Amino acid sequence: MTDTQTARFARINLSPRMGKLLGGYALVAMHGWFAIKLGLPFASGGAELAVGVAAITGMLASIGFFLGTYGVLANAPDAALDERELAQRNRAYFGAFKYLVAMTIAGGMVPEFLAKLFNFELSVGVLKNFILLMFTTALVLPGFLIAWAERDEA
Repeated sequence: MTDTQTARFARINLSPRMGKLLGGYALVAMHGWFAIKLGLPFASGGAELAVGVAAITGMLASIGFFLGTYGVLANAPDAALDERELAQRNRAYFGAFKYLVAMTIAGGMVPEFLAKLFNFELSVGVLKNFILLMFTTALVLPGFLIAWAERDEA
Protein backbone atom coordinates (compact mmCIF):
# COMPACT_ATOMS: atom_id res chain seq x y z
CA MET A 1 0.00 0.00 0.00
CA THR A 2 1.17 3.52 -0.66
CA ASP A 3 1.58 6.08 2.11
CA THR A 4 -1.68 7.83 1.20
CA GLN A 5 -3.59 4.55 1.28
CA THR A 6 -1.98 3.53 4.58
CA ALA A 7 -3.01 6.82 6.19
CA ARG A 8 -6.70 6.04 5.63
CA PHE A 9 -6.64 3.08 8.01
CA ALA A 10 -6.43 3.43 11.78
CA ARG A 11 -4.41 0.48 12.94
CA ILE A 12 -1.93 -0.87 15.44
CA ASN A 13 1.41 -1.23 13.65
CA LEU A 14 2.81 -4.73 14.14
CA SER A 15 6.11 -6.06 12.90
CA PRO A 16 5.94 -9.47 11.19
CA ARG A 17 7.39 -11.08 14.32
CA MET A 18 4.91 -9.36 16.64
CA GLY A 19 2.08 -10.22 14.23
CA LYS A 20 3.08 -13.88 14.35
CA LEU A 21 3.33 -13.83 18.15
CA LEU A 22 0.04 -12.00 18.77
CA GLY A 23 -1.91 -13.95 16.15
CA GLY A 24 -0.37 -17.22 17.28
CA TYR A 25 -1.21 -16.50 20.91
CA ALA A 26 -4.80 -15.60 20.00
CA LEU A 27 -5.28 -18.84 18.05
CA VAL A 28 -3.55 -21.08 20.61
CA ALA A 29 -5.34 -19.46 23.58
CA MET A 30 -8.78 -19.78 22.00
CA HIS A 31 -8.26 -23.32 20.73
CA GLY A 32 -6.72 -24.31 24.07
CA TRP A 33 -9.60 -22.70 25.93
CA PHE A 34 -12.12 -24.72 23.96
CA ALA A 35 -10.25 -28.02 24.24
CA ILE A 36 -9.59 -27.70 27.96
CA LYS A 37 -13.09 -26.37 28.72
CA LEU A 38 -14.55 -29.34 26.84
CA GLY A 39 -12.80 -31.84 29.07
CA LEU A 40 -13.04 -29.90 32.33
CA PRO A 41 -15.25 -31.28 35.08
CA PHE A 42 -17.71 -28.83 36.55
CA ALA A 43 -16.59 -26.59 39.44
CA SER A 44 -12.85 -27.19 39.02
CA GLY A 45 -11.76 -24.06 40.90
CA GLY A 46 -8.28 -23.02 39.76
CA ALA A 47 -8.57 -24.77 36.41
CA GLU A 48 -11.75 -22.82 35.65
CA LEU A 49 -9.90 -19.58 36.42
CA ALA A 50 -6.99 -20.51 34.14
CA VAL A 51 -9.35 -21.44 31.32
CA GLY A 52 -11.26 -18.19 31.80
CA VAL A 53 -8.04 -16.15 31.67
CA ALA A 54 -7.04 -17.97 28.46
CA ALA A 55 -10.43 -17.16 26.94
CA ILE A 56 -10.36 -13.49 27.89
CA THR A 57 -6.74 -12.89 26.86
CA GLY A 58 -7.26 -14.91 23.67
CA MET A 59 -10.31 -12.83 22.76
CA LEU A 60 -8.49 -9.55 23.52
CA ALA A 61 -5.48 -10.72 21.50
CA SER A 62 -7.85 -11.61 18.63
CA ILE A 63 -9.36 -8.13 18.68
CA GLY A 64 -5.92 -6.48 18.93
CA PHE A 65 -4.62 -8.57 16.05
CA PHE A 66 -7.70 -7.78 13.96
CA LEU A 67 -7.04 -4.05 14.48
CA GLY A 68 -3.33 -4.50 13.77
CA THR A 69 -1.34 -4.30 10.55
CA TYR A 70 -2.20 -7.78 9.29
CA GLY A 71 -5.86 -7.69 10.24
CA VAL A 72 -6.25 -4.41 8.39
CA LEU A 73 -4.34 -5.79 5.40
CA ALA A 74 -6.54 -8.90 5.35
CA ASN A 75 -9.68 -6.74 5.27
CA ALA A 76 -8.52 -3.85 3.10
CA PRO A 77 -10.53 -3.06 -0.04
CA ASP A 78 -9.08 -4.39 -3.31
CA ALA A 79 -8.33 -0.87 -4.56
CA ALA A 80 -6.06 -0.23 -1.57
CA LEU A 81 -3.78 -3.21 -2.33
CA ASP A 82 -1.16 -3.77 -4.97
CA GLU A 83 -1.09 -7.01 -7.00
CA ARG A 84 1.30 -8.80 -4.63
CA GLU A 85 -0.71 -7.86 -1.53
CA LEU A 86 -3.95 -8.86 -3.25
CA ALA A 87 -2.55 -12.28 -4.21
CA GLN A 88 -1.15 -12.74 -0.69
CA ARG A 89 -4.51 -11.84 0.85
CA ASN A 90 -6.40 -14.18 -1.46
CA ARG A 91 -4.04 -17.07 -0.58
CA ALA A 92 -4.53 -16.34 3.12
CA TYR A 93 -8.32 -16.27 2.80
CA PHE A 94 -8.31 -19.54 0.86
CA GLY A 95 -6.17 -21.18 3.56
CA ALA A 96 -8.45 -19.81 6.29
CA PHE A 97 -11.50 -20.98 4.34
CA LYS A 98 -10.15 -24.54 4.16
CA TYR A 99 -9.47 -24.56 7.91
CA LEU A 100 -12.91 -23.18 8.76
CA VAL A 101 -14.59 -25.74 6.48
CA ALA A 102 -12.71 -28.47 8.35
CA MET A 103 -13.86 -26.94 11.66
CA THR A 104 -17.45 -26.84 10.39
CA ILE A 105 -17.33 -30.47 9.28
CA ALA A 106 -15.80 -31.50 12.61
CA GLY A 107 -18.38 -29.44 14.50
CA GLY A 108 -21.18 -31.18 12.63
CA MET A 109 -19.81 -34.71 12.52
CA VAL A 110 -18.20 -35.14 15.96
CA PRO A 111 -21.41 -34.48 17.91
CA GLU A 112 -23.30 -36.87 15.63
CA PHE A 113 -20.58 -39.49 16.02
CA LEU A 114 -20.67 -39.17 19.82
CA ALA A 115 -24.46 -39.36 19.85
CA LYS A 116 -24.64 -42.45 17.65
CA LEU A 117 -21.70 -44.40 19.03
CA PHE A 118 -21.73 -43.54 22.74
CA ASN A 119 -25.29 -42.26 23.21
CA PHE A 120 -23.75 -38.99 24.43
CA GLU A 121 -24.84 -35.56 23.26
CA LEU A 122 -22.90 -32.33 23.61
CA SER A 123 -24.71 -29.51 25.35
CA VAL A 124 -25.86 -26.32 23.71
CA GLY A 125 -23.21 -24.49 25.78
CA VAL A 126 -20.44 -26.55 24.19
CA LEU A 127 -21.78 -25.78 20.72
CA LYS A 128 -21.97 -22.07 21.62
CA ASN A 129 -18.34 -22.21 22.72
CA PHE A 130 -17.44 -23.90 19.43
CA ILE A 131 -19.18 -21.15 17.46
CA LEU A 132 -17.23 -18.54 19.46
CA LEU A 133 -14.03 -20.43 18.65
CA MET A 134 -14.94 -20.45 14.95
CA PHE A 135 -15.69 -16.71 15.05
CA THR A 136 -12.37 -15.79 16.65
CA THR A 137 -10.52 -18.13 14.30
CA ALA A 138 -12.19 -16.48 11.29
CA LEU A 139 -11.27 -13.08 12.74
CA VAL A 140 -7.56 -13.86 13.15
CA LEU A 141 -6.56 -16.61 10.72
CA PRO A 142 -6.43 -14.70 7.39
CA GLY A 143 -4.24 -11.96 8.87
CA PHE A 144 -2.14 -14.53 10.74
CA LEU A 145 -1.45 -16.38 7.49
CA ILE A 146 -0.39 -13.09 5.89
CA ALA A 147 1.91 -12.34 8.84
CA TRP A 148 3.34 -15.84 8.66
CA ALA A 149 4.20 -15.33 4.98
CA GLU A 150 6.07 -12.07 5.74
CA ARG A 151 9.78 -12.09 6.39
CA ASP A 152 11.09 -10.65 9.64
CA GLU A 153 13.16 -7.51 9.30
CA ALA A 154 16.61 -8.18 10.68
